[in-house]
Amino acid sequence: MKLQFTALAGALLIANFAHAHHSFAPHYDASKKVDITGVVTEFEQRNPHAYVHIRATDADGRVAEWRCESHGYTQLERNGLSPDMLKPGTELRITGSAHRRVANECFFDMVYYPDGRAVSVNGPRGAEQAAPPQIAQRDTMFGVWMLQPTNRPTSGPQFMTDFLTDAAKAAMDKYDPFTMDPTYRCEPVAIRRGWFAPGTPMAIKQDGNNIVIQHEWMDIKRVVHMNEAAAPASTAETTLGYSRGRMEGDTLVIETDHYKPGVLNQFVDIPGKPTTALLNTNQLRTVERITFDKAANRIKLALEQSDSGYYTRDFPLSEAEYAPSQLEIKPFGCIPEQLK
Repeated sequence: MKLQFTALAGALLIANFAHAHHSFAPHYDASKKVDITGVVTEFEQRNPHAYVHIRATDADGRVAEWRCESHGYTQLERNGLSPDMLKPGTELRITGSAHRRVANECFFDMVYYPDGRAVSVNGPRGAEQAAPPQIAQRDTMFGVWMLQPTNRPTSGPQFMTDFLTDAAKAAMDKYDPFTMDPTYRCEPVAIRRGWFAPGTPMAIKQDGNNIVIQHEWMDIKRVVHMNEAAAPASTAETTLGYSRGRMEGDTLVIETDHYKPGVLNQFVDIPGKPTTALLNTNQLRTVERITFDKAANRIKLALEQSDSGYYTRDFPLSEAEYAPSQLEIKPFGCIPEQLK
């Protein structure tokens, strides 16, 4: 077995802390590639991120123990990398990106096997990509759907940071993604993060007089109370709020309030710097418009957000499209990570 570790200029600071449930950029450097060949000693089969441990020996006989992260195991399995393919004793080679601070940690994106198999954690691409299954024409918005890829940025400056109140700036300065981000604790997340979670299905279902919106990611499940004028007086504030819906022609309009203060989304303003977030107060209000486009066999989302407690203007309209899917929504089973 051999270890190849290229383009790692300078010493990496060793910091022993958990860093799951995060954006890629602050923790891994895509310009510093790793190429590791060895034997799997452990596979941490978990969501939202899975980890493979590899024992590698370099040409001089020195042994290195690596711990490398990728997508959650549910997404890996759907993309062709099952837990059996990463079980202890498996010989393989992985390539990916080096951790910015922690020695012998990485994010892997390709897995190669001695028999010639090569598996991308993002699924087959190009000529290797299988033809998509034929999906029957839908007649309504009810069913399972998958977010369609876009060029929506997940890092870099955020438009709304130019419209923060003083209270929002003070809250952002204190933000710690390891203690304040609900995904780190496997708790419910803001509805926007559910809608825009890539690589996992979501579903819209009828439940008696109400509608249920379910996202596989983080086991998000919301009840939309149809044709209610207002939330009951005793309604508590929660991360997902209280949703009331009505039909306007072919469009489901959902108004949600009674949010508790939380995290709208995380982002990395400058690569290599700590993750920060856009936060919300209990003044957050959202309006979702979900339209079924029969001609395109898609559902289309338009999401409005406002929060006068932290922002001096409303958020820009967020839009997305979802294609029908034959996938079954599986329990996500998020496992919280502990600081070490």
